[in-house]
Amino acid sequence: MMVRALSTPGGTRMRIAAARLALMLVWGGIPAASHAAPPPELESWLLNTSGQTGYGGLPANVQRIRYSSGNAYVNASDIPTYTIGPWPGNPNTPTDQGYLFRIPRNPVENGGTKTSTPLGPTGVWINGVVVFNALDAHSYNNQNVWHQNAVLAEAASFDACLGHPAPGGVYHHHQNPACLYSPDSTKHSPIYGYAYDGFPIYGPYGHRNADGTGGIARMRSSYRQRNITQRTTLPDGTVLSPSQYGPDVSATYPLGFYVEDFEYVGGLGDLDRYNGRFTVTPEYPGGIYAYFVTIEGTGASAYPYTIGPQYYGVVAADDISTHGACARAGGGSASRARSERPQSPS
Repeated sequence: MMVRALSTPGGTRMRIAAARLALMLVWGGIPAASHAAPPPELESWLLNTSGQTGYGGLPANVQRIRYSSGNAYVNASDIPTYTIGPWPGNPNTPTDQGYLFRIPRNPVENGGTKTSTPLGPTGVWINGVVVFNALDAHSYNNQNVWHQNAVLAEAASFDACLGHPAPGGVYHHHQNPACLYSPDSTKHSPIYGYAYDGFPIYGPYGHRNADGTGGIARMRSSYRQRNITQRTTLPDGTVLSPSQYGPDVSATYPLGFYVEDFEYVGGLGDLDRYNGRFTVTPEYPGGIYAYFVTIEGTGASAYPYTIGPQYYGVVAADDISTHGACARAGGGSASRARSERPQSPS
């Protein structure tokens, strides 16, 4: 299988017109003009073609894009161009991660048991910064029953862009990447990124109706906070033993401090339990399953924030084992890309 490289002659945004110019190059003697314009999973990325730098003078945005018939391969530093930091109380510092992301180009629904989103990266924004789910690595009394909601538990350490660095220098967002775009409630949000199952992640606004009619509306999560004052049961009704109880709801542990404080109610909002729906979008006029970044009417982040507790689509087992299809260059998905002999346009 051949992996082709895609680049633009200038600018940072891979727009269709620029991509068409790139495709007028000749691949292996075959005129690229015979190929269709790049689809969204190839042209949506913020490609750094001018040596832009970000935090600490590190290379910013996406450095390279390659693709095969089945996957898009995205090289990125995990550093945005916009200003990030400070992170009060957080001793970590963002570093160039040298990521190579593998994004399926033909995503499909997982018709079997859905795959839980792991700790660490679950997707990637169009600027190459990674997406995390709502969890941090902590649970009450380390029992793995009541899991902390990072958006509340780590709120003090977020910068103005609502991101922060993890150990190892991985800058990431658990929620709406506030500096990537300014949401416009009058327009369908653009693609903010892609999940590791290959389905797009849109900003908070979409068509009111999934068929593209009814105007534009904020996409509402179908999760809500449970009506509890004591943490003795789980959202699915499981009654816990006293040794598994969480702390009572209080100023120290407010409702929402743990992800188990939320329950899914089908039909409550616009989105399903994975925080997405099948819908028409500007980039996919024929329809696509899409995740949405969810916010409240006030603009505050709304659980589950990005991708839900599980992926809607199929995620390769080796992608999960390498923290969701991303690995440092030289291992994991990077070695897989090399095995497919990536070539640049001649």
